[in-house]
Amino acid sequence: MQSSNLSGASAGSQLFDTIVIGGGQAGLAAGYFLARAHQNFSILDGSPQTGTSWRNRWDSLRLFTPQQLNGLPGLPFPGRINSFPTKDEVADYLEHYAEQFDLPVRCNTKVDKLARRDGMYEVSAGPLTFLARNVIVANGPYHVPTTPSFAGELSSSIPQMHSSAYRNPAQVSEDKVLVVGAGNSGTEIALELANHGRHVWLSGRDVGRLPINGGIARVFAGKLAWSLMSRVLTVHTPMGRRARANFLHRGHPLGRATRADVARAGIEMVPRLSGVEAGKPRLDDGRVLPAERILWATGYRPSYNWIDLPILGDDGYPAHRGGVVTKAPGLYFVGLPFQTAITSSLLGGVGRDAEFIVRQITARSAS
Repeated sequence: MQSSNLSGASAGSQLFDTIVIGGGQAGLAAGYFLARAHQNFSILDGSPQTGTSWRNRWDSLRLFTPQQLNGLPGLPFPGRINSFPTKDEVADYLEHYAEQFDLPVRCNTKVDKLARRDGMYEVSAGPLTFLARNVIVANGPYHVPTTPSFAGELSSSIPQMHSSAYRNPAQVSEDKVLVVGAGNSGTEIALELANHGRHVWLSGRDVGRLPINGGIARVFAGKLAWSLMSRVLTVHTPMGRRARANFLHRGHPLGRATRADVARAGIEMVPRLSGVEAGKPRLDDGRVLPAERILWATGYRPSYNWIDLPILGDDGYPAHRGGVVTKAPGLYFVGLPFQTAITSSLLGGVGRDAEFIVRQITARSAS
């Protein structure tokens, strides 16, 4: 898997069959299949070590999918069946995965430009230049934290924090906290704050719940429910396309948490936040809340401005079919939200899309 020099290329550039941008679960899964296909490839990752993005999440974070459904291709996730791994256990697993399969991950290599040159893809990472016939972008779907445009109108006496900066309740000294965004992350954080004695409002629409935990979902160790999610809730079925529209525009469905958990914790569910009145948050129903702290669990927007190619749709995401960018032959994505199914961006689901993409690469090489 070592690089080779390209005749005629600029000094110091390296040639690969495939460059993978991003060394998280999507990039590692792609690397697994590239290695099996005997591709000459490298995985470029801007983090100092594999798993950093997981280690940087809030302290109590656990996966909402049980242990047995979280394995990447070729290596089951360790642990007790039906347990929910911690974020650090996930990070450790990803590190072990890269080592187990001797994947060529190059850390501290942040890509800042992707362009076409002389029929090849040119990948720039600071002073380094890589050339490849194929590129897989696998740097995850969550790039820039977002908050509503009216957030700046709130009184300066009300501290604000995005969920990306939240680590634990010790950061929140205020008693009355408004969590905006009732998806999975917002609900889990709201529950933690309420269980540590905060008065919590949770604002947002009901995003539903993944059919993966509890009750009949536990039949056959959850594999029946997983099969439903990965084979029925897909871009190829009417039900899946409806689910995709909700998934992309209304937040992540709940996983481990339930609305019953929210009620038991004494959290008050309130309508969506619509604006600001006299410096305080105003709800859709006109109520103005006396919040002393606001925590925004309002998601992220994609940032692909480093890709110097006309491939983005109006929503800022790449235009693709199953991760294949038809406008740029040889360019692929893995790990996009609902890329082919609701499981596409989950730890245990990314492998299927990665295998499909590598098959496209090997077919392209053969032709």
